[in-house]
Amino acid sequence: MLSPKIQRSVRVNDGQLLALSERAQFDHIQSGYLHKRSSDNNKWQLRWFILYQNMLFYYESENNTRPTGVLLLEGSYCERITKAPMERNSSFCFTISYRRESQRQYELRAASEVDCVHWVDAIREARYCI
Repeated sequence: MLSPKIQRSVRVNDGQLLALSERAQFDHIQSGYLHKRSSDNNKWQLRWFILYQNMLFYYESENNTRPTGVLLLEGSYCERITKAPMERNSSFCFTISYRRESQRQYELRAASEVDCVHWVDAIREARYCI
């Protein structure tokens, strides 16, 4: 579930992540649908996100219990991005990035301005949760 680069710096196994994911279902900071740009930057995928402590879990849908992935937010940056107006799906976008250039940058899109602001604020605050 974790990228190999993250696995080298943080020792977490799948069982521990699943336990945290289950707990996150009931005790989370924020949850909701966001669009996530695919790793090949070609398409947007609708995913269910749950922000729990300093982890952002994402799932295929709200009904799934096993996460598709998880982002560790410690040391991350969350910023609103402005896209060219002519680009489709350009509103309400933000990124989660890391200091290291070798780590993937995640581009996410909310359904509204209010949702976008709430997610960005919550993620920024969660970076420091323990």
